[in-house]
Amino acid sequence: MGFCIQLMQPNNNQNLGGTKRQSSPESDVSHKKPTIEQNNSDWNPSHNTILVITKARDDRLISFTQQLAEWLIFTPRYGKDFPFTVYVDDHLRLSSLFDHKSLVKKHVAWTTNLQFWSPKLCYKHPELFHLIITLGGDGTILFTSTLFQSHIPPVIPFHLGSLGFLAPFLFTSYREDLDNLFEGRLQNVANRMRLSCTVYRYKRDPSCIMKAKKGAQDNTVWTQSVSSDDEASETSESSKHHKWQRIETAWMRKAFKKSAKKYTEDESLLDEKIMCYSTVPTQTFHVLNEIIVDRGPSSNMSMLELFGDERHLTTVQADGLCIATATGSTAYSLSAGGTLTHPDMQCTLVTPICPHTLSFRPMLLPSSISIRIFVPFGSRHVSYCRFDGRNRIELKQGDHIKIKISPYPVKTYSSYDSSNDWFSSVQSCLLWNNRQRQKSFVVVEGDNTEKKKKSDKMFACIREEEDTEAMHNIKELMEENDSEQEHYELNPWTDEELSRDGLKLESKI
Repeated sequence: MGFCIQLMQPNNNQNLGGTKRQSSPESDVSHKKPTIEQNNSDWNPSHNTILVITKARDDRLISFTQQLAEWLIFTPRYGKDFPFTVYVDDHLRLSSLFDHKSLVKKHVAWTTNLQFWSPKLCYKHPELFHLIITLGGDGTILFTSTLFQSHIPPVIPFHLGSLGFLAPFLFTSYREDLDNLFEGRLQNVANRMRLSCTVYRYKRDPSCIMKAKKGAQDNTVWTQSVSSDDEASETSESSKHHKWQRIETAWMRKAFKKSAKKYTEDESLLDEKIMCYSTVPTQTFHVLNEIIVDRGPSSNMSMLELFGDERHLTTVQADGLCIATATGSTAYSLSAGGTLTHPDMQCTLVTPICPHTLSFRPMLLPSSISIRIFVPFGSRHVSYCRFDGRNRIELKQGDHIKIKISPYPVKTYSSYDSSNDWFSSVQSCLLWNNRQRQKSFVVVEGDNTEKKKKSDKMFACIREEEDTEAMHNIKELMEENDSEQEHYELNPWTDEELSRDGLKLESKI
């Protein structure tokens, strides 16, 4: 571990490499107009709490985490000897590689300025942190989004994972990049849109059967009864909860009636099941990539009803449905045949997963449209949904999910700007439109151009000219003892530890 720390010491004669995304020579910053989603943000010197999230199941990154924390704590800045309080993963408290006990004995600042975070802390106090530094790949950034389901501090991601599509900064230049950030030279922040996904459960009130038949003429919506005291206190959480319950119930009942009249002339379908239909919001998730609704372990295809605002769009008969953001257009949506979308686009991608039809094409919808995915009562089996690959839940017949733009975007720092970072990732990570160039009819004899050697690089997105000596040293360290480990000192958080049970449901659904 000592060797690793010594390796990364600054050397004026050594080029540690720049950022992973380099601007093109034709780019001119002075003439470039920032997009609406591109913000310029100076660092506030009063912000002094930094959260470091390290990729789990990779003990080779523990020494990098210790090194980063040491540099942040002990580098004087803003007139302070120890300018930052750094939070690291609580699993490192007892790690022999991190060796917290020895650090505390070396200097008292390790006791006061080094703290440990857990998912519960992030859930309850998201405003505690002013900056998030991620050491890993795209999965680490998605995990960060999962930890912060409301306000999320800006994120500066360092590429120490496998693909690193969303991580434009190299760890070899972390001191230079963070110095630029703290001194106000790194200002480009991309607002990555998230989707707010609220799960509504079907609820049937047994006492409303007779009431529903009587109230069908005046469009009365029968839901959970609300006392007069609750009606008077409109600001109470209970009243707001019932308000959204009534609104969503009324909308779904109206949609049921339209669908029944459209597809059949049998008025008996408007029976007590629809008239007594009520829905209750349970959980809300804010996703950065996508929400997937699929058939789960069933061998039968899913049948889902898709709504956009007030309109029934289609009946989905497929393996599932992917609703993605522009950021998620290069993830599951891409594999399902969706289009590549620039991350500054405020839009929602609707991509079917293996549809059993020749005409169901992916769609790109404005973010202003509210999407509902409903499991019809006539579905043969239940469906399942996942949010950024996590929190898998079951959707029974009558349940639905409402999807709209989240008020909490993820702000990530760009090495140059979001466009340059994105196009560079598309070209180098996904090899977009990579084809051998067609030869000219004119053949020049003796043109023995050497073919570029294909390097077997751990960092898939790093170009050859950026593969500096420092990066070779990091890769050699990370490839040492690369055999499968049965035990890790930095383990991922369990589902029980990540559970948000007991936390209040958002009042604005």
